Amino acid sequence: MKQQIETAIARYLSTLLDAGAAVPEVVLTRPKQKEHGDYACNIAMQLARPLKQAPAAIARQLIDGVAWPQAVTRAEVAGPGFINLFLRQSAEAGVLHTVLQQGAEYGRLPTDTAKPKVNLEFVSANPTGPMHVGHCRGACVGDALANLLLARGFPLQREYYINDAGAQIGVLAESVWLRMRELQGETIDFPDGCYPGDYVVEIARAILREHPFATLAALDDAGRRAVIGPLAVAANMAMIRDDLAALHIQFDHYFSETTLHQSGAVERLIAKLQQDGLVYRGTLPPPKGKEVADYRPVEQLLFRTTRFGDSVDRSLQKQDGTPTYFAADIAYHHDKFQRGFTRQIDIWGADHGGYVSRVQAAVAAVCGLKKQPEVLLVQMVNLMRDGQPVKMSKRAGTFVTLREVVDEVGADAVRFNFLTRRVESQLDFDLEAAKKQSEENPVYYVQYAHARCAAIVRKAAEEGRVLQPATGDTALLTSDEERKLIALLTEYPDMLEKAAARLEPYRVATWLMALAAAWHRFYHKQRVVVEDAALCQARLLLVHAVRQVLANGLAILGVTAPERM
Repeated sequence: MKQQIETAIARYLSTLLDAGAAVPEVVLTRPKQKEHGDYACNIAMQLARPLKQAPAAIARQLIDGVAWPQAVTRAEVAGPGFINLFLRQSAEAGVLHTVLQQGAEYGRLPTDTAKPKVNLEFVSANPTGPMHVGHCRGACVGDALANLLLARGFPLQREYYINDAGAQIGVLAESVWLRMRELQGETIDFPDGCYPGDYVVEIARAILREHPFATLAALDDAGRRAVIGPLAVAANMAMIRDDLAALHIQFDHYFSETTLHQSGAVERLIAKLQQDGLVYRGTLPPPKGKEVADYRPVEQLLFRTTRFGDSVDRSLQKQDGTPTYFAADIAYHHDKFQRGFTRQIDIWGADHGGYVSRVQAAVAAVCGLKKQPEVLLVQMVNLMRDGQPVKMSKRAGTFVTLREVVDEVGADAVRFNFLTRRVESQLDFDLEAAKKQSEENPVYYVQYAHARCAAIVRKAAEEGRVLQPATGDTALLTSDEERKLIALLTEYPDMLEKAAARLEPYRVATWLMALAAAWHRFYHKQRVVVEDAALCQARLLLVHAVRQVLANGLAILGVTAPERM
């Protein structure tokens, strides 16, 4: 119905505007107050300048000239030029049959190979220890966003970038070696910077079962790090994969940073930039906003990122001649481009905000892509218990692990609660509140709506009232509660489209909460299994549709839809 009305208005607009003029997009919205109708449109205000008329006059002309669908019973001008539209009762109820016919596919689009191929990189936690609760939020957002984009037809790959090169791996290897020595009975003073936590002891024990201590002790420091480092990374990545599995998250591809260096991709990239005249030897000013005592500029190999919108040029090599992390990151995004990913979405922690412009400048220079990667910066999570901060984990040593949170409250509660706010907003997550079975707990509230639908279907079946979709007379669904549910169900595909376009999976969670609220109001005011067989069939049709769309939306978020609670 919404599309029919928008099309009718657009057709009439083409007769008002000069030949060849662009027809503005017609967008209908739902008024917040029902006395303002079923839909509102502000197109008259958009036309005021090109038509050189008052918006209210244009609105009256539209009302008189548009060939409105029969379902529109009244159109009126409101305010400075809004058009409020009123529909006949049950005009949109055909959506109930559409939902039942399409089932789990309602709201989804088939994969469109004409759309840009998307690489969605998220989590990418350093393989130096277990994942913490901050990683958990990025993981939930990334996986839900992947589901959302796939549902709207984008070809997409989930990717995890393993930072298994660099100084942190050397620190990890040294931390494990110190624990090995401690297991041999030595008294060890652990230096600042080493990784604490019981997991390091577990890794040390596991490696010693395969590699005798004497053999490792006989190696020089570099040789020992070369053995212990990859083994420790593999152990941590196994732990990270297991933690992600507890959240029901799987990646399509894991990409190792080490492979970039081993393949020579970083060096080749630097050579190409030199050939293109985008690299020079020079010095950089001291970092902005920081006082650096006795700052001495050092000549470095610099990339002319300022040509592509960056604030300063960036170094590609350290003083010892090895590539910087930035150089490896450029090579990585270039590798994505070479694999056919012309749209790249990265989910990073909020502390990486200053890194966005330089990476986008580099990708523009190397790949010719503008504003790529698209970066979502996820704010931190404050973990609470009854309003008090949760203490750090003994296992991790410095933070609360993702797995501890999931094991305590469950994957559904974690995923849904972490998706109820915009990523740029900080999130207070209370463990006790997440376990409550009440309407204060959003995941329980939505899941309970689905379970109630299922319970009604079971009760109706016990009384011999099984839905016969073809006989469901939707014209009988005229109460305010029924019309509100139908209106929400019609909005589901548009809501998904908007959420996908804006990369905002939180919109799915908040919309599901609104649908659940409308359902619970209906449940308390209207009976489904009633004497009137026709009305019972119509309301059963509504129940089945609400149940299906709740399940579809929860699936986007990676949350289960229980039949009983």
